[in-house]
Amino acid sequence: MSDKEMVLSIKDLKKSFGSHEVIKGIDLDVCKGDVVAIIGLSGCGKSTFLRCINCMETPTSGSIVFEGEDLVTTKDLNLHRSKIGMVFQHFNLFNNLTVLDNICLAPLIYAKKQIKKEIGFWHFKQKSLAIKDAKKRVQEQALDLLKLIGLEEKANAYPSTLSGGQKQRIAIVRSLAMQPKVMLFDEPTSALDPEMVGEVLELIKKLASSGMTMLVVTHEMGFAKEVANKVLFIDEGVIKEQNTPQEFFTNPQNERLKEFLSKVL
Repeated sequence: MSDKEMVLSIKDLKKSFGSHEVIKGIDLDVCKGDVVAIIGLSGCGKSTFLRCINCMETPTSGSIVFEGEDLVTTKDLNLHRSKIGMVFQHFNLFNNLTVLDNICLAPLIYAKKQIKKEIGFWHFKQKSLAIKDAKKRVQEQALDLLKLIGLEEKANAYPSTLSGGQKQRIAIVRSLAMQPKVMLFDEPTSALDPEMVGEVLELIKKLASSGMTMLVVTHEMGFAKEVANKVLFIDEGVIKEQNTPQEFFTNPQNERLKEFLSKVL
């Protein structure tokens, strides 16, 4: 039994869209610092699985226990979701906002809610000063994150002026701005030109080496071998096989996995 701290415990998770059952019963435990690579054919349920973890999709049944709370039934969903970062295939940056404002948006909204809760609605001057301080702090943190990825000169640029690799790296630090406990990546390199894939994977590798807990849906088998400590193969809405990268890629047991790997390796 691992003595690592459990971060996520998912039991019998199911998700249907009408009569179509996409996730058919997934069990998964994720410990602090785990990097879980999720692979499988398109349409097998990988993205839906991540979206259920972040409650962007409401599971049909099952449980997702995060920090002792079941996200399926909790009354504090937004609080817990703020600790689970999500990075999408197509960046999802706001084109009408600068890079800096994209990164600051969510933490500033969260800070304002906390200030309103702590100070109350009627103390206008006190609240205004607190919001001003929060905005300064959030912007400083955002600039530090941009320096981390070498894009501080893009702070006042708009997403339309950036390359795909730059957009995705900014989407990643936008999620990091909320200081998440878990990061979810949904095929973060599949919309990128080949020459831009490396810079995004390098940033994800840095996060992994820093101890960030991550679940990554990916088609990059080399990345899964090198960075993950657990690899899952999802097929027809269930986990058909999970193992260490070494065993997963060199000694697969499931016939569907063997067939899949024969086509991608």
